[in-house]
Amino acid sequence: MPPNSAVCGLRRAELRTADPAATAGFYRKLLDWTVLRSEEGFECWVGERKCATLRTNRSRRTPQWQLVFAGATTDGDLSGPEDTCASMVRGRAQHGPWAPPPRKGEPCWVELRTAQAESADSFWSESLIWTVRTDSPRTSYTVGERAVAARSGPRGAAESTGWLCYFVVGALDEAAERVTELGGSVLERAPHDVLGESIVIADSDGVVSALVGETARWGG
Repeated sequence: MPPNSAVCGLRRAELRTADPAATAGFYRKLLDWTVLRSEEGFECWVGERKCATLRTNRSRRTPQWQLVFAGATTDGDLSGPEDTCASMVRGRAQHGPWAPPPRKGEPCWVELRTAQAESADSFWSESLIWTVRTDSPRTSYTVGERAVAARSGPRGAAESTGWLCYFVVGALDEAAERVTELGGSVLERAPHDVLGESIVIADSDGVVSALVGETARWGG
């Protein structure tokens, strides 16, 4: 079991867009989610585990996935370097190194892309009680000996920063075709150092996430 004070995985991912119904349709067809309407928007499930919530964007912020980390001693919102945001909640993580293996449609890894490595390491490790490990091919944020997330530099044509959430899709080539059929785009395709072949996509609203084939555990 993870230490009680440390944030040890994800509860869910959250996304606010101008048209949550259209967004729900995109991801339902791409990731085979069960999508249920709620008073606040839409709840997205794989089996008995909630993966995501979709809400109406009432701010001027550019839509992007916001991660909700679990295992904290209190609930709260965090805003780190480069205006990278996340939330933390008490209770058990649904997705992470101590959760059951990720299934198709579920988050399987998260990665922080930042141009301010030292500031990001300091903020996120102190806020979420993580250890920063740099003795591997990647910099990892760990709890005990298990990696919860990784940190890398900006990548791709847009040189984007922020949290990148990876989802399992099974057949990667078929998923890439489906992304374009649904009005999204494939931004980058490259082997991941741990997860294997992966693609970075933008949905029909330009919101960025990543897809991988089958993986036996969190983080590959």
